Amino acid sequence: MKKSAVIFLLVLIIQILASCESAVKKEEPETITSFSSDIFHTAAEAPQCKSMLDYYCNYLYSPVAGGNLEIKRSMATTRILQGETPNQFSQVFYSYSKAKLQNRDLLPKDFQRVLNRHSYFPKLEGFLQRKPIPKMNLSERLIIEQQDFELGSIWSAAFNETVILRMSKKFPGFHTLPEKLIPLEISLEQSRVRRLLITEISKAIWSGNDNWRQVEMTFDKLKLSYLKLIQRLDAPDSLKANWAQRIKDVQLALPGSLPAISNEECSTVKANAYYYTYLNVITVCAGDFNSEDILQTLAHEMGHSLDIDRTAYLFETNSEMGKQVRDLRAQVCKAEKFSCEKWNEFQGKFSDSLSSLDGFQPDLPEFQRCLKRRPTSKALTGEDIKRFSSSMASDRVSQLATSDRFLRITKERIPMPDGSTQKNPNYLNPCSYYLWSQGEEPVNDELTTLMFFTAAYRCSAEAPAQKMRSSIEVAKNMTRQIIEKTLAIEGEFSGLNELESGGYSSPPGERFADVIGSYAMADFLTQLPFQWDRRNKFLAGASWLCSEPSLASHYPDESSAEKEFAFSAHTEGDQRRKELFSQPIREVIGCEKDFQFNECKLPVK
Repeated sequence: MKKSAVIFLLVLIIQILASCESAVKKEEPETITSFSSDIFHTAAEAPQCKSMLDYYCNYLYSPVAGGNLEIKRSMATTRILQGETPNQFSQVFYSYSKAKLQNRDLLPKDFQRVLNRHSYFPKLEGFLQRKPIPKMNLSERLIIEQQDFELGSIWSAAFNETVILRMSKKFPGFHTLPEKLIPLEISLEQSRVRRLLITEISKAIWSGNDNWRQVEMTFDKLKLSYLKLIQRLDAPDSLKANWAQRIKDVQLALPGSLPAISNEECSTVKANAYYYTYLNVITVCAGDFNSEDILQTLAHEMGHSLDIDRTAYLFETNSEMGKQVRDLRAQVCKAEKFSCEKWNEFQGKFSDSLSSLDGFQPDLPEFQRCLKRRPTSKALTGEDIKRFSSSMASDRVSQLATSDRFLRITKERIPMPDGSTQKNPNYLNPCSYYLWSQGEEPVNDELTTLMFFTAAYRCSAEAPAQKMRSSIEVAKNMTRQIIEKTLAIEGEFSGLNELESGGYSSPPGERFADVIGSYAMADFLTQLPFQWDRRNKFLAGASWLCSEPSLASHYPDESSAEKEFAFSAHTEGDQRRKELFSQPIREVIGCEKDFQFNECKLPVK
């Protein structure tokens, strides 16, 4: 080979290698601004509490940080990622996308096959390496917009295709049904299949995630702090024992991991957390645990396991009426077990069972009253309760009748729009109309009304129309009586819109969770040996209270005045920041109170 040809080949190889290197560009670690609470006060002076948090929030969303901070502590570093990446992806979207790429092989195989057929993952990798938007020309920006749309379409199409394939295995020929010919019962099963798929995907993406493991460790440690706090309460031993057991029983669930509460947004980029009163489960959304320290979030949600809503729910479900309703459910929702003799027995005991819902006493009533969102101007009388319960029972029955729920339950075959009929898989089974009913519903739930109707209908010997009419009346009357009792239980602390807007009630639940959560968090922080570590940990956990520059952040006093007219369970903005600075928190992080606020103190020894 001639020398010139060899040189040419070498140059060509070098060019190819160079192009490969640029195509597979290594991802450089992102530089994030550092922060520590000691930057705005000296070691000799205690900082002002709210001023410290305000400063932190302003710094977090300053041009130098842009929503992203690295908070230094002696033993650890916490990253707050509430802003954007250098190429203008939201940090939570970027974390979610990277997790999908890292765990692609763990995704459900049928779902994964569809994604691979459309080259989803190589396209996502390329998309994440885009230029910063300010450096794009017009054609590059349009290409990026198209890629964004394409990726979303592929993911949605793969999800829908997987659902159709799974439904076709359950119901042969399902794929031939036009949308309007899908019966409600099969549509409900389709929703179940979708929920299960969300669960499988969420587990695949997040189960081994380092940030989620941190949530689990914090959850376990926080339980211990709550148990220590409960022992210090100035309250009867019976209350302390009850609360301690409730803290031990509360569970943590990976977002999307329980089909009953799976939520696609929570499994992806949503920044929020939830406590499910009836299931006694906490879940922290992926957008939350990937963007901030979750100590305060967990402390708040765990506090709900002790709040008045959970207390009332447990009182009702553990009452004789609660037991009777559970027994009836086991009868009505399993056709082979149903007997009219048992239904007649239930009706005979109904009045006595109702009396078991009397005598409810809220825990720490004066503390609960202090925590009301707004003062209540009217006392709820017996006549008020009768009026509200009658209206609520009528509204419920009206909604059920309007949607043909009573009629559908009673028909063995369902007529289709094309004139054909299909077997009703939920015939005489009201429970099957609820996606994931596990018997956890409260006694005054809509399902209870449908159970009353179904039992009455099955045991009636009247002509069809009169049978329908009288069974609905029985269900309506029994529902009204139960609602009367549960309204009396809720009383001045009810969160029902009808009572709150009328000035009869104000729910303390969210403020309760904030305050008791701050007490438990104070104990948690005492485990950190250095005060500046405690302050930094507190601020890192308060990032959810910080918001991007807005009218509310620029005019906090006027915004707070405006929010007084909003019927929200939470205190808002500036007021909620003050709520978190309970006396134990102020002591443990060593800051001075610099605001006026109606502080509600938990009775502790």
